[in-house]
Order: sequence, then structure tokens, then C-alpha cells
Amino acid sequence: MRKLLITAAAFGLATTMGVTPAMADGHEEAKPEMRDQTWYRINMIKFNPGNQQRIGEILDMFEAADKAAGVDGPFVMHMDTGAWDMAVFFRMEHGIKQMGWRSTPEGDKWDAAFNEMVGGEDEARKICTEFQSSVADEQTHSG
Repeated sequence: MRKLLITAAAFGLATTMGVTPAMADGHEEAKPEMRDQTWYRINMIKFNPGNQQRIGEILDMFEAADKAAGVDGPFVMHMDTGAWDMAVFFRMEHGIKQMGWRSTPEGDKWDAAFNEMVGGEDEARKICTEFQSSVADEQTHSG
């Protein structure tokens, strides 16, 4: 009988030990939570040689569109050495989930401001195509 009581007590202790400490400390099951992080899309750009003046003019137009739209423009780093001529850091205002969106409210405002500034959607498309034709190589990263 004594052996049976000791076995029952040991079994009872073992089954409650796994649950009791967490309950005693008031812990609940952990819920995943997004950290507050700032995400950027980084474009590394190598330009075709010989068109720096026009590239500068177009970049000035892009910056003016940022201001006209009331959006934060990217941080632009001009490189003096290395494989790339420029690194452009675009803050992803809506976090990593923004990568799945077709457009953003800020991007739509920028498009509207740029279109108005240059005389319409067709002219804006021409300027963006001209800029893109000046790009020899480009890589996009996020982080």
C-alpha cells in the first residue's frame, strides 16, 4: 500500500510540474509581435559614361517632385570609388509589407506631382525612360 501511495504521489507531482511554474508566474502563451524597425529599399546604380549632366538634371526634377508631393525623398549617396556610381536609399514607410504592394499612397502623390511638374503622364514617362536608358547596371536590395 505504501508503495502504491508513493507511486501515485510521484505521478501526481510529475504531471503538475510542467504546467505549474508558468501558471504561477502569470505567463501566457507567447504571441508573435512585429518589432518596430525601419526598412529601406536600396538601389545600387552604375550609369553609362558621358551623360552626367543630364542625369543631374533629371535627379533635380525628381527631388523637386519629392518637395511638391510633400514626401520624404530618398537619401542619395554618390560614389567616388567602387563598382557603383550611386546608392539610393528609399525608406519603406509601411515596413517590409510594402514590398508586396503595387503602389503606395506616397508613390501615388509623387507620380501626380511629377506628372504635373513636367507637363503630363506621357512626358513623365519619357523622362523616366530617358533616365533608365542612362543606367548601365542596377541592383536592388532591401534591409
